[in-house]
Amino acid sequence: MTSVGNKGGGKLTDTKLKALKAPKIGQTEHSDSDVPGLRVRVGKTGAKTFILRKRVGGKIKNITLGRYGPRFGIAEARRKARVLLSDLEAGKAPPTPQRRAEGSAGTIRALVPAYLTSKAHLRSHGEIKRILDGYVLPEIGDRFADSVTRAEITALIDGIAESAPTMARAVHAQLSAFYTWALPRLDRLDANPCRDAGRPGKPKARDRVLSDAELAALWQVASDEPSPWGPGLKLLMLTGARRDEVFSADRAEFDLKAKEWIIPAERAKNGVPHLVPLSEPALQVLKQIPEVEGSEKLFPARSNPKNGPSGFSKAQARFRETMDYKLEREGGEHWTLHDIRRTVATGLQRLGVRFEVTEAVLNHVSGARGGIAGVYQRHDWKVEKRAALDAWARHLEGIVKGVNATNVVAIHG
Repeated sequence: MTSVGNKGGGKLTDTKLKALKAPKIGQTEHSDSDVPGLRVRVGKTGAKTFILRKRVGGKIKNITLGRYGPRFGIAEARRKARVLLSDLEAGKAPPTPQRRAEGSAGTIRALVPAYLTSKAHLRSHGEIKRILDGYVLPEIGDRFADSVTRAEITALIDGIAESAPTMARAVHAQLSAFYTWALPRLDRLDANPCRDAGRPGKPKARDRVLSDAELAALWQVASDEPSPWGPGLKLLMLTGARRDEVFSADRAEFDLKAKEWIIPAERAKNGVPHLVPLSEPALQVLKQIPEVEGSEKLFPARSNPKNGPSGFSKAQARFRETMDYKLEREGGEHWTLHDIRRTVATGLQRLGVRFEVTEAVLNHVSGARGGIAGVYQRHDWKVEKRAALDAWARHLEGIVKGVNATNVVAIHG
């Protein structure tokens, strides 16, 4: 009979896990103070396995989560344990050994690659991947696809809608399309859980533009925020890029010597590669962002360095509150991170930048660059985009410093 010694609690870290020694006989267990029931079991061979211990139906169950290693660390174990605890507390039966063996094939995360391959021919493939990677996988990616309920889908969509109702509708649509594809591939899935899940109504078109005073205050907010939020906010203000284009960027996309940022087609909303000339202030921001060893991301998430950060709703609420405090006001007009992009576009217009150049800066393919005009219009506007973003950076610097903040100097061509 194998003996198991419990070595007590404390917060498990990768440093602690690597330092754990193999017992001479039997096994030892070390509990984690962050997630109730989560433990790591160390065998005499030195193998370390995460388990979840939970009382179910009056009996203690030990559920194996996975072997500790480079691809399954404490962050992944905590996430998987929390998902299982949520299911168990909701009255669902613990996974059987057979179910666990099938588990990797039945999770949303495991199914997504095949789904994306089936959509590879679509122009919107990049946007589908961006939505799934940014909004679905971080929240429910490790769930069994056939166990997610419409109430859980509703909660996910409602959380996104608090700060981004348009994106919430897009996430609902893409998740519903995924489940339509998955339905014939999962015997236990009776219906598409998105079908009767709640989703926000179509929002009214927004026209919110931040004032010069708000821009100056927001820059101060960004200066006080650590990475990723502070540098990310500044890059949004300096480039006019989309939120996920900034926060999900790879370091390889940036060429600091050439002063260029190339957003690849698979990450651009319209599926078209986008060259963003980098102004000097943007270069300075990029140079100060610390590099995280083992991650290709500019802003790697703490829990999973392969992905960009999450938690935008809470962060935006904090930015708004701090900005209102700096402006000595209460309850200022609501704004979102996407409104920064509109503010940059409006600012370029104020500076006299041609409409076609502004469209090129934003990587829009509508208007002057869309339809039949886009077929014959092959000019890349690279020189003009650099002049426009350099002028905007100078103007923004004046706003922040309070110098000539109300003066508009027109630029042409």
